Amino acid sequence: MQADTAGSARALPLVALATLIYLGACSSAPDKQADGGTMAPQATGKTLVYECPGYEFVARTGPGEIAVYMEDDYRVLGQVRSASGARYTDTEVTLWTKGELAILEIGAKRYSECVLNRSRAPWEEARRRGVDFRAVGQEPGWQLEIQHDRNMLFVAGYGAERVLLPTPDAELVDGGERYQARAGGRELLVEIELRHCIDSMSGEAFTNEVRVTLDGSLYRGCGTSLEAWWD
Repeated sequence: MQADTAGSARALPLVALATLIYLGACSSAPDKQADGGTMAPQATGKTLVYECPGYEFVARTGPGEIAVYMEDDYRVLGQVRSASGARYTDTEVTLWTKGELAILEIGAKRYSECVLNRSRAPWEEARRRGVDFRAVGQEPGWQLEIQHDRNMLFVAGYGAERVLLPTPDAELVDGGERYQARAGGRELLVEIELRHCIDSMSGEAFTNEVRVTLDGSLYRGCGTSLEAWWD
């Protein structure tokens, strides 16, 4: 599926949701935050994005198996013996992985020279967890995740600052929307503008300019809406 950081994604079968829960949910209860919010369970597997010549797919690791999300199909492949690297298969789909490379066979079709794109993995992982909007910024590094009707998570200073607040109703403004939340003595203002934005470090293009103000400190960056895998 096409899942670039500009946020587009092809729909996946509804059955994917049940297996996502199986592969990605943590057995422990959600972590309670000091500000009263609730974090989603932490994933036990790993999300991988592979780009092949003329094709791409997303995979999700699990104990002894791997889920593969293709353009119009979804499969859970069991791991089998392999002389080199890791091999996963069912009756029609086979995936070999070794280091950063992979080969995917779907029936008679073979996609080789598939390369792991690590920069896209956080976006696909956020999409898997049901995040509706994600943004990032540099100098200092920060990231924002918004789940409608749930929480806004802002992480700054490369993880040194972490604020989780309930997501308020969006306020529509000229050219975008804004969210303003207060709890536990913290105030978070998020302003999202529909404007082409280039990340200063990666050079990646995004659909939105984003400004985040935390307790008076301003952070600028880029972001995009994320369509859930099961939509």
